[in-house]
Amino acid sequence: MKQPSLAHSVRVHVWSASLGRLSVRTETAALQRSSVGASVGVSASVSASVGVGVSASVGVGVRSVFLSKSELMATRKRNGIPLSSLNPKFLHTNSTSHTWPFSAIAELIDNAYDPDVCAKQFWIDWTHIKGLDCLSFMDNGAGMNRARLHKMLSFGYSKKKAVGDHVPVGIYGNGFKSGSMRLGRDAIVFTKTKDSMSIGLLSQSYLQAIKAQQIMIPILTFRRDEQNLAEDAASLDAILSHSLFSTEKELFSELRAIGTAGPTGTRIIIWNLRMTTSGKTEFDFDVDKYDIQIRANASENIAESWAMMPESSYSLRAYCSILYLKPRMQINIRGHRVKTQLIYKSLAHIANDHYRPSFLTERIRITFGFNTKSREHYGIMMYHKNRLIKAYEKVSCQRKAERKGVGVIGVIECNFLQPTHNKQDFDDTDKYRKTMHNLSIKLEEYSNEIRYKRKKEDPKCTVPIEDTAKVPDQVWVQCDSCLKWRRLPDGFDCSRLPEKWFCNMNHDPQFRSCMVEEELDDIDEEQKSYPKPFKRQKRNSKSLQEENVPEGLATSSPVSPLPARQPKNSVSRHIYPSENMPSLEHRPQMPLINLTALSDQLKRTKWKHSSTEETSTSGVIQSWPPLPLNEPPDGGGTSIHSHFSPVMKEEQRKSEVVENLNSDEQMSNTESRLAEMFEPYQEPVEEDEEEWHDREESDTTEIDLTLEDLPRSDCKQEGGKVHDTEEELWRQQQDKLLEMMREAVKERDTCREELEVLRGHCATLEDGRSQLQSRLEKVEEEKASLSTLCDQLKCELEMLKVKKDGEQIGDSAVRQERRKLRKLRVSLGRLLVSFIPALNLEQLDFNSDIVDKLLEQVLQEVSSFQLKAA
Repeated sequence: MKQPSLAHSVRVHVWSASLGRLSVRTETAALQRSSVGASVGVSASVSASVGVGVSASVGVGVRSVFLSKSELMATRKRNGIPLSSLNPKFLHTNSTSHTWPFSAIAELIDNAYDPDVCAKQFWIDWTHIKGLDCLSFMDNGAGMNRARLHKMLSFGYSKKKAVGDHVPVGIYGNGFKSGSMRLGRDAIVFTKTKDSMSIGLLSQSYLQAIKAQQIMIPILTFRRDEQNLAEDAASLDAILSHSLFSTEKELFSELRAIGTAGPTGTRIIIWNLRMTTSGKTEFDFDVDKYDIQIRANASENIAESWAMMPESSYSLRAYCSILYLKPRMQINIRGHRVKTQLIYKSLAHIANDHYRPSFLTERIRITFGFNTKSREHYGIMMYHKNRLIKAYEKVSCQRKAERKGVGVIGVIECNFLQPTHNKQDFDDTDKYRKTMHNLSIKLEEYSNEIRYKRKKEDPKCTVPIEDTAKVPDQVWVQCDSCLKWRRLPDGFDCSRLPEKWFCNMNHDPQFRSCMVEEELDDIDEEQKSYPKPFKRQKRNSKSLQEENVPEGLATSSPVSPLPARQPKNSVSRHIYPSENMPSLEHRPQMPLINLTALSDQLKRTKWKHSSTEETSTSGVIQSWPPLPLNEPPDGGGTSIHSHFSPVMKEEQRKSEVVENLNSDEQMSNTESRLAEMFEPYQEPVEEDEEEWHDREESDTTEIDLTLEDLPRSDCKQEGGKVHDTEEELWRQQQDKLLEMMREAVKERDTCREELEVLRGHCATLEDGRSQLQSRLEKVEEEKASLSTLCDQLKCELEMLKVKKDGEQIGDSAVRQERRKLRKLRVSLGRLLVSFIPALNLEQLDFNSDIVDKLLEQVLQEVSSFQLKAA
């Protein structure tokens, strides 16, 4: 057989003319590649059976050939099992998860924010390098060594852990790859640690140029002495050949640029940015020189298209300002700092509510409020581990035709939900759908409560609350040094703040230092939900309607069912027969009497006794007839369950008290007397159901009443008349009941008087506190003025010290010059003795100018002598 020679691969085709079994077994005996080519030895045995069976053996040897793609993939094995490979096309495929470019930028910001890097500042800029538009990202975090850089450029490696209350955002190990490749085709990473400097290249253009079948990431590491490792020569050549930087000097200049931000950090440059169909980048850098905006479609009016959507959807500066629920990092875009905000504290009419999912044991806080900038931008701001996932998500009540909750923003941190791959949505699970449904209910409740409160405060106001001008309830500012948040006085104009603000500028002296911790939220405010009077009024109205429904229309049962939900402090009580009935003094007093219901009960009893056809059997309490019917019902036992705690209990007791009165005059007198006594209790008592169950602070109790437990007496009627003894017994019970009501009124009046006294004490204490507060403020002002005066005195003292030191230095220089002059005069005196022998040096004052004058005279005589000699 002739030995085949192929350029790229070896293929063995075996076929059979008829049906049969065909098996091919190929074994790779040796695989060896060199710079020239490859050596492959292949042995193949082919056995085919047709009829009885035919077998054949073929041996193939190939020398100096290249491996095919399938053969190359087959060679990557571990423990004999082939490993999966990743084609370079996956870089683009992976990036398509980001349909919105700002979500890709957020991935790079998250990497700097996470606790393993913990950068304090982050810079985003647009620059030109060799004629190409580039985006640069830089932080002053911890940087990365070679191993960490390699994992960041690989897929699926994420071992981030929380540090204290700082929880990492990244969980998938894919953010940099998907984010950077969404913005552009090529990215280069410069990073510095305390010990090393590294450079990594992730480039689709590079992989396409070398026709790579696997994702290759050149990595280059320098020591602090700027000497690269010997094994990185190939990576250095690849970076210099296929990046924007063609020399080592240019690479070092980028590494040194990190030093302007801090001793360590990371710098990322992305080029070959994604283009639109018009040939321009998808980002518009010209509209605002301090911002990066998404370019609007050419066919749309920019002003109209942007006005219909929140600013954060097209402005990177606006998006970064709300990216984190509580910002810990300062973000700078094109050289200017982003004014981040605590969105849950920058709303108007703020109210805190709580949501307790069935699958969690703790309550989740929800903050509601009105947008102070635009009424058209509203919805739920959903965060996960401090990071914004969904912004302005409208719930069902805001999407309906009546558009309830316009202008209302809700803020919630949903750490119990799972975000999607691009961190722009949550997985559509049962937990997510339940959460959205409850958020819609909570938001609609808030909207109703705000409308109700406004109408109650100003009934004549016709302007909807959505159309009124609003200012934030609280004003917070972040220190540019320690990045802590400080609260400013309510109503403070933020436009008066300087470009940079520090803690020592704070109005509150308690938080005037960067060493002081942040002002904590009020714990009580954190745990309590806001009051809901509208919801309670609606529930009470519904309860009154159910109360006034005739008993004949309701279904009676021998045993009253308990309600589905009961407060933990609920108590079931029964009224025993007369022989076992406790005294009236030990019965609880009634906080509320419903006169409307009581009047209906009295009228019902009046109608009952006016009927001549109604009789009751001995020893049986007859059930009450319905109001609309004219025929008395059949006798029988029934049970009544009251949902109004002591209120319904006492109402039922009053109806039983007056049930046997048979004259219209007695009925009217009783009704008027009860109405007069119950009048102080007509003020409605409102209790929020959620607070009732959540905080267990309800004072009401659930009471079960059955007619069989009521005081019994023989209700036999002879000729339509009641026995005098029984009538007297009922009247005595009625008088005792009225006496009890009088005592309750007296106790209520006493409590009111005590309350007024306590209020007076509270007002006195409040006045004293105000006086102390004003004195404290004066003391603080005096302290501040004294501190300023002290600083001025210190400055003057320093100036005096400097002046004194200067004078001392001047005096010493003068003294030194005088000593030199004296020494010179002494030398001149000795010289003059040779000209004037009679000169006595001991009598000369060398500190005066006598020696100078003598010298001048000698010089004149010498000059005249020389002239005469000439």
